Amino acid sequence: MIATGMRAAFSAAGAGRVRSRAAVATASPAPRHGVSRRFARMVRRAEVEGVMDEASKAKMEALMTRFRMADVDGNGFIDREELRNLLESMESGEVYLLSQHWLPEEELDLVMQTYDTNKDGVISFEEFKQIVYDGILLEGTLAEYESAFKAVDKSGNGTIGATELGQLFASLGNPVSPEKLVDLMQEYDKDDSGQIEFNEFLLMFRNSLLDLKAMSSYMTMDWEPGSGAVIDAVEGDMTLIFSERELDEIIAANPNKMVVIFGALTWCRPCKGMQRPVQRLAEHYKEHIVFVKLFGNANKQTKTIFKDRYQIRSTPCFVTLKDGQPVYTQTGTNKEKLEAGLRSLLSNPPIGMIYPSAEALSPSVPAL
Repeated sequence: MIATGMRAAFSAAGAGRVRSRAAVATASPAPRHGVSRRFARMVRRAEVEGVMDEASKAKMEALMTRFRMADVDGNGFIDREELRNLLESMESGEVYLLSQHWLPEEELDLVMQTYDTNKDGVISFEEFKQIVYDGILLEGTLAEYESAFKAVDKSGNGTIGATELGQLFASLGNPVSPEKLVDLMQEYDKDDSGQIEFNEFLLMFRNSLLDLKAMSSYMTMDWEPGSGAVIDAVEGDMTLIFSERELDEIIAANPNKMVVIFGALTWCRPCKGMQRPVQRLAEHYKEHIVFVKLFGNANKQTKTIFKDRYQIRSTPCFVTLKDGQPVYTQTGTNKEKLEAGLRSLLSNPPIGMIYPSAEALSPSVPAL
């Protein structure tokens, strides 16, 4: 299920599971997920034969009961507000959470447009069955989703950053590139905070990007207590950042190290080409330098950092900070020149160079 969800989430259309079904909503039901799949086959066979066995009748009655729960006013249809409550419910529509709405308006509109096949503005029982068959209702309990969220939030600050999200997918056997992480954050970080909050995390489950069963082993792992920071730099690697707060926390948490900002754009091919070389530099200089990667087109905050804070006008761009202030900036893909510039800023650089030919290209930058 994870692999399927990942493919859906990374499609050019953007998106979630509902988006991939929009074109086929009026076609014959394509049941999914265990019981729903078996039930759908059973019901259709019974309808063709004009008779239902006891098991089919029980399953149909269970569906009707859930439909009646969603149809609060009892008029025989699910209106838009009732649909919202249904989509925000737990345990496949059996437990409702009415204290606070979390489903974005555009997601609600999309579900209505997709499943209201006759366009009468409400969801009939037949349309409701298709929603169930497609498995877009949350199947777990609230406690299970809260436990999953806490397991991913290793820092313990109450939100999930891109680094934590990337670590989750890697642990589940679906590692994603920085560019794909940007896609995910753009899709699910609805408020452009640079973090995934619990309601946005639930949306990932509703769109089948994540699965509770697949996460069970991840949820039972023993984690060390988190720092409580919004983000912790990954030593020896690049840390992907999405907000000024993340950048400022990394700078403040590493007063004795330089911070190198790798400014990039998701569609910039030279930027992608520099990914591996910069990772090698991050590993070699981990005692002296913290590397972070910033995509200028990720969200509103990263655009502000690009244009206003560091005036980045071309990519790839590398801005080196000492005590939070820029001391050396370089653009382009010359990795030899980049290493030489960084070494010249270190009073006691590590022995050996990743790109030794850099010595001949060393710029005139005074050591700090």
